[in-house]
Amino acid sequence: MKRPSFQFYPGDWTGNSNLRRCTHAEKGAWLDIMCLMHDQEEYGVLRWPMKEIAQAAGCPGALVKGLVAKGVLKGDDKVLDEPFVYTPRSGRKDGEPITLVTPQDGPIWYSSRMVKDEYVRTIRGEGSRFGDGNDAASKAAPKQPSKSSPKPPFGDGSSSSSSSSPSGSSVGPNGPPDAGASKPEALPEGLTPSEALFQVAVPWFVARGVRDSSARSLLGGARKQLGDQGAWELASECMRVEALEPAAWLSKALNERIARQPSRRPGSGLPPVNAAAENAEAKRLLFGAGARAQHQQEVIDV
Repeated sequence: MKRPSFQFYPGDWTGNSNLRRCTHAEKGAWLDIMCLMHDQEEYGVLRWPMKEIAQAAGCPGALVKGLVAKGVLKGDDKVLDEPFVYTPRSGRKDGEPITLVTPQDGPIWYSSRMVKDEYVRTIRGEGSRFGDGNDAASKAAPKQPSKSSPKPPFGDGSSSSSSSSPSGSSVGPNGPPDAGASKPEALPEGLTPSEALFQVAVPWFVARGVRDSSARSLLGGARKQLGDQGAWELASECMRVEALEPAAWLSKALNERIARQPSRRPGSGLPPVNAAAENAEAKRLLFGAGARAQHQQEVIDV
């Protein structure tokens, strides 16, 4: 089934160094070529000669050549000599490099960002994560095209995103999870929950268009309300489902999580407060039998 849409992040478009070197005409041609790649069964790859790509995109061949020269469109009409190798990263550790596009005969043209995002989306959809012991799943490139669109590539951007949640999950990307709906992502090895929030979650939010200060403020508020571990679980769930609007998702999920919890002082680590019991104790101290008798005696003496 073809995917009806993909996400567009203006920050990626304006911030990519390769695209900034392109003319407006070349950028327009790249948008059309991305749409062609988006419709392929082999996501992000066109196995057509450059001339046919230009014809399909409705642009002069010179514009396509300009995209190739500036490193936006990669590949060759005859022989692809250089592989495309992706190195996954978890926390502060690099995983083993994975060859996503091997040297081969052409014609083959591809977007490295689209190919990488498709691989990442597929691996996440399988519930895998490099370094968790499932080496076969983490090293193998995806064999089948996915049904949901990843975040589109606009050049050589290093971040990745997806508009879909893993198959079989009850969590959607536009809304927070129900309690106990899914298992949060494991804490990166060697990091505390607090370190993971600011070394893993903050960069993830920033890569998806959230300002650094806003990401830190949101996650800091979650720490105050839920503690370090609870905040990390919420942030990792947001990353796992690849929320379309991560800031809004986290804010809504945090509010719903707080609403489900008994009243307690934020960040205190104390057990939930029983408001009714505290009120009863206050009334007993203020209006108990001893206080009432003393008050009556004072009235009689006057």
